[in-house]
Amino acid sequence: MGSEYLYGGSIYSLTPNYKNPVGYMGNPIGHIASSSEIGTSVDTRTANQLKEVSEQLNSGIKIVEVGGLDPGVFDAIPRDHLKELNRLAKVTGASFTFHGPMIDPTGISAEQGWTKLSQEMAERQLWNAIERSHDLKPDGNINVTLHATTAGLPGSELMVKDQATGEFKLKQVIIIDPATGKLHKVSEEEKYFPTEEKQKIGERVPFKPQDEIDKLNNDVWSQKLSGLTYYTDRAESILGEIQNQKTDIDKTIQKYNEKNWEDFKKNPNIDQNDKDAVLGTIKTYNRAINHGAIFVKDAYRNIKELYDDVYKNATENEKKRLNNFAENMLPYVGPDKIDKISRDPQALRVFTDKIEEGVKILNEIKPKMFEEIKGFAVKKSAETFGNLAFKAYEKFGFTAPIISIENHPAYNSLLTTGDDLKAVIEKSQDNFVKLATAKGEISESEARAQAKKLIGATWDVGHINMLKKYGYTDEDIIKQTEAVAPFVKKVHLSDNFGYEHTELPMGMGNVPIQQIMAKLGEKGFEGPKIVEALSWWQHFSPGGKVNPPFVPTLQAFGAPMYNSGGANWNQMYSVPGGYFGGFGTMLPEQNFQMYGAGFSSLPQELGGQMANKDSRFSGTPMS
Repeated sequence: MGSEYLYGGSIYSLTPNYKNPVGYMGNPIGHIASSSEIGTSVDTRTANQLKEVSEQLNSGIKIVEVGGLDPGVFDAIPRDHLKELNRLAKVTGASFTFHGPMIDPTGISAEQGWTKLSQEMAERQLWNAIERSHDLKPDGNINVTLHATTAGLPGSELMVKDQATGEFKLKQVIIIDPATGKLHKVSEEEKYFPTEEKQKIGERVPFKPQDEIDKLNNDVWSQKLSGLTYYTDRAESILGEIQNQKTDIDKTIQKYNEKNWEDFKKNPNIDQNDKDAVLGTIKTYNRAINHGAIFVKDAYRNIKELYDDVYKNATENEKKRLNNFAENMLPYVGPDKIDKISRDPQALRVFTDKIEEGVKILNEIKPKMFEEIKGFAVKKSAETFGNLAFKAYEKFGFTAPIISIENHPAYNSLLTTGDDLKAVIEKSQDNFVKLATAKGEISESEARAQAKKLIGATWDVGHINMLKKYGYTDEDIIKQTEAVAPFVKKVHLSDNFGYEHTELPMGMGNVPIQQIMAKLGEKGFEGPKIVEALSWWQHFSPGGKVNPPFVPTLQAFGAPMYNSGGANWNQMYSVPGGYFGGFGTMLPEQNFQMYGAGFSSLPQELGGQMANKDSRFSGTPMS
């Protein structure tokens, strides 16, 4: 029988299981992460966070991330539960971070687009989470992770790296109409009609998203103006017909030397056929006035809506023109005035001319009807986080929770890159400063200092690694880390291979963790580092109770086993010499029995199992 069927013994204790046995994954800065710097998340699928945290603390872990990702689960955590966790932290010397529920702060959804109501409801829910998180650490600044967005928008900004040129090309972008909140998609497609004189006939037109957006802006705005001009044109036409009819009536009445219709009607010498003709014309005339008034009112209603659309994003000079137009319209504003005008053909004509002047101004300004969804999402996300941070500061002062905004998994979603996160954080801080200084109770410099303290980033290294699906390299991932590095207050540790949202312990995928940590500080990142390894729990450690992902993470980071120094986890992982190497039972029970790897098949004299008795080595006396 070949030796391959026999157990070969333990791995040599001092042989590293991972590469780079010295330093922070071999980092030249020489920093070695200790177990006290690394924490773990708990099973957020249960509201019984006290039980989950207690089990983690029993294993010796000192940093635990509490939370409930599902809003319903989080709401089910009892009122005093988080206060009890605070008492537990004081007894054990542990520290907690917090992960809030997965609620989109932008108010955007793939199904309904954006609504102000959705954003306001999201802000209220997130405030509830922040307010309650304060119970975990009422005398300090609990670090609260909230996602920059959770909106699932497939290919919202599909940047794909051209492997030949190394350039990133935008293949698709989703845009939004802020006025309605509706989403539209602009994708690359084959087009050949020349867009400029120097283009060769038959040559494919390159995809330029901004050109497509500008074209769509112009087309939609032109359609809206066309609807407005339809009403003004119809009103003008009817008012012209009214004038002709009025002239015919006046001529007929004056023919008999009468001043008005009443005198004309009473004169017995006038032919009845002439009276009937004038009467019919008067009826047509009055009906035309009513029709003309209806079209003028429709034009007025439309120009008010378009005026609002333009004014929101107008420049200062454009607003001056719009303000002048609005001032000229004041004499005609109001239901009573409109009704009065509607009965006066001459007033209707003047009013229509005023509306035409407005049409000319709106056509010249041509507002942006659509925005790229990313810029819009950054703006809305920052509004929410700025409001939340200031509200927390107002209520809790210097113990207010810290909002750490997390990059969402880089697939089918918004705000996933370091550049995105940087933009959200900077705008959130600006919004905080604006709110804090509005009352004049705090200086701008102090407000800025508090904004930097209370608003930062949670950098999820597994989420950013998923950009590799779109052609990003390790170098590109490092650049994204560099962009957000000054704002990072917490790191989420999970590994994957860049394609799916798998969550493995570090070192088991291809996340460039060594270079990422080097970019986060001269000594590596020294803040909380939270292990998120749901896939590991699911497949190799059900519930995280057996073979938790914490030990493989310590191994990957080369963490020391003792504070006094000595061996590191990646060197000593296999010291016990057991058959269990971290991935479940590797050999069948029969192998142990056949080849002496256990005591069950040994004779009783040599310590084997006795019938209906415990082992000799269990302390049971021989009988």
